[in-house]
Amino acid sequence: MICIMIKIHKACALSIICALLFFSQTYGQSPGFGATEGYMSFGVQFNAMNFRGDVYSDFSMTRPGLQIHAMRKLGSRIHARLSLGFGQIFGDDIKASTTSTKYARNLHFRNNLKELTLVGTYDLVNSPSRYYQRAGFTPYVLAGLGVVHQNPQARRESNTGAAGWVDLQAIGTEGQGRPGYDTPYNKMQIVIPLGIGLRWKLSRRWDFAIETSVRLTFTDYLDDVGGNVADPGDLVSDLAKSLSNRSLDAIGAVNGTARDIGALREQYGTTNFVAFDGRTYENLNGLGVGSTRGSRGRDIYFVTGFHFTYILDTGLQCPQVKW
Repeated sequence: MICIMIKIHKACALSIICALLFFSQTYGQSPGFGATEGYMSFGVQFNAMNFRGDVYSDFSMTRPGLQIHAMRKLGSRIHARLSLGFGQIFGDDIKASTTSTKYARNLHFRNNLKELTLVGTYDLVNSPSRYYQRAGFTPYVLAGLGVVHQNPQARRESNTGAAGWVDLQAIGTEGQGRPGYDTPYNKMQIVIPLGIGLRWKLSRRWDFAIETSVRLTFTDYLDDVGGNVADPGDLVSDLAKSLSNRSLDAIGAVNGTARDIGALREQYGTTNFVAFDGRTYENLNGLGVGSTRGSRGRDIYFVTGFHFTYILDTGLQCPQVKW
């Protein structure tokens, strides 16, 4: 399925790039005197990725990302940019305060994101005339629309099979897909990029920029956490049960950090719960069946990085884009 999604992303990117190139050739005659020259540029951006949602995350959990983009100048201030990006976001409750509910919950995730975005950028400094006469320093803002393929994973311990990372959407850790529970969340999601940047002219054809942006999403499941703790008897496998509620795990699964389960039992107290499958499960009070596993809200992630852009196709007439 992931391979199919990647092929779809690549096909969409190729189609839009071809359209931009065709558009450029359509306006391929040289601009008249005093007109703003349009151009096509291509670049690569190296990113740092950060997450904000239900599972604890801070700057120590920054993960890398990479984007390639094609950009078309549409006016003295306006550009259209198509980007194909890859990167990871990460969170782990083990890093939260040891007295917090998140620490007691003990969930974690990683999510390898693949996104395709189309954004418009607006330069705060006007750059009319020829490409080599563009401003030496340009602050800009950006906004657009995109699609991201996401698939949160968690690490399991060897006592539930071979240790490694498990795709969480497929096993329904909150009972998704089972009678009486929500439907499984979609791996394909719409995102809205919003951001700011600073761009410097390095030479006639090379630009360098620093940029930060947020991706607003319409899902609460980038971290696989968004609902209530399910009855373990309703879950499809022992693996789903072990990854759904990890509040009594003796360690943090990612780095093996020991947890004082005795102190947690004393702090929260415990209750034995007889599940739908007839088995008895011990829960920390407030973190058992029916308790809130994650808040109802929308997850977001941040993309911060720098890019180099090369102006490739020049002498193009700008379309009549007014601002």
